Amino acid sequence: MKRGHIWVSPWLIVLLLVFFAIDASVYAPLVVFSAALHEAGHLFALQRLGIRVEQIRFHPFGIEITAPGLFSLPYRGELCVAAAGPIANLLCACCTVALVFLFGDFTGALFLVVCNLALAGLNLMPVDDLDGGRILSALLLQKLDLDRAEVVLESVSNLSLALILAAGLWLLYTTRYNFSLAMIGCYLLARRVLKTSPSAGVFPGGKPC
Repeated sequence: MKRGHIWVSPWLIVLLLVFFAIDASVYAPLVVFSAALHEAGHLFALQRLGIRVEQIRFHPFGIEITAPGLFSLPYRGELCVAAAGPIANLLCACCTVALVFLFGDFTGALFLVVCNLALAGLNLMPVDDLDGGRILSALLLQKLDLDRAEVVLESVSNLSLALILAAGLWLLYTTRYNFSLAMIGCYLLARRVLKTSPSAGVFPGGKPC
């Protein structure tokens, strides 16, 4: 579904409808809010850096931001854009704790903190399809040549992805029902297998919740 500069995957709409149908509590909206806040962090950083966004494509596990100015963005700028999403989640967790401390507990407070910390922690994993991989890439390219940086990033990404998959399978085995992390690991693995060279000026999404 396309409206102006925003395109929404039909699969995302289906996923959200199923998600809210299964969970009618306050927790489902808090998950969506945390994910939206993460993406808003990236958009805020792009705006502060003066990067014009041409299109935003919403996918089931993240967004793609098409912005030609990213092609010429210095490594420090790339690092700031990548880090902005997790930072937004960490700030939300800290603000929630502060509100509980000042005014007392409220419904969903603990879940909101845990959800934002989990989202930030997962996205900071050094996998090249996640924010942590982009941060590592920006840091490596400031110290190493392109070929060596790609080798190091590929090795670290493979190891981190293996850890995510192992943790997801362990979580599924111990809980007998929580398959979210395993599904995320399989999604990231599929992206790596089917990966093609990204277009110039595209900041890929893939930020799972």
